[in-house]
Amino acid sequence: MIHEVTETPRQARRQASIERILDAAEEIVAVEGFDALTMHRLAQALGTTVGATYRYFASKEALLAGMQERVFSTLAEDLGKALERQAEARPRKSKRGALERVALLALTYATLHVRRPTDARLLARWIAHPENLLEADLGARNAARALALGGVVLRTFEEARLAGALDDGDDLERVLVLWASLSGTAFARKLERWQVPGLEAASLSTSLLRSLLRGWGADGGRVDEAIERASALASGEGA
Repeated sequence: MIHEVTETPRQARRQASIERILDAAEEIVAVEGFDALTMHRLAQALGTTVGATYRYFASKEALLAGMQERVFSTLAEDLGKALERQAEARPRKSKRGALERVALLALTYATLHVRRPTDARLLARWIAHPENLLEADLGARNAARALALGGVVLRTFEEARLAGALDDGDDLERVLVLWASLSGTAFARKLERWQVPGLEAASLSTSLLRSLLRGWGADGGRVDEAIERASALASGEGA
């Protein structure tokens, strides 16, 4: 017998308060920049006291961990919805379908800055910062969430290899190479304002994906088809 866990009114109010605090924190980052986010500035934006904010987040690090958790959760939702849309259109274990799913996950991640610019900004900050921004216990919990996301991508690569869409190879290494490559394009976005020829993040992401998939044994024609279809699905046009 399955017993459903019902959220109490008190728990619901607490969660609503947490979401409100996270919304305000993200708004500060979006408008004023990451360094403007302090517990005092957050309390000011919320119209409350610092002590009241500490009842929900014991420190700024705990607040950052909560923001990080939200970024990973919404990204997981994006990836899940993208895969659902793709599954409705093409068998997942066919060569074309399996390759398309790999491309779709890659482009869904690469276009995070379009859907939620602040999330992308926070993610880039956490990746690029030379020091750990969270204590070990807080960082470990969110690292587990990130690894769960990676597991979804890893299984998609395994399916593509088993379907014959990609050559035999180390699936985990491919996932990491793809992630590192696409994360690197975030830095290109900072330089787009200088209008350097060829320095356009979206085109770089697509070019990287095309080169990597071909290097891993995918047929060139199928790669182009998969990226075109994945681009439409990632933008919602192919739903």
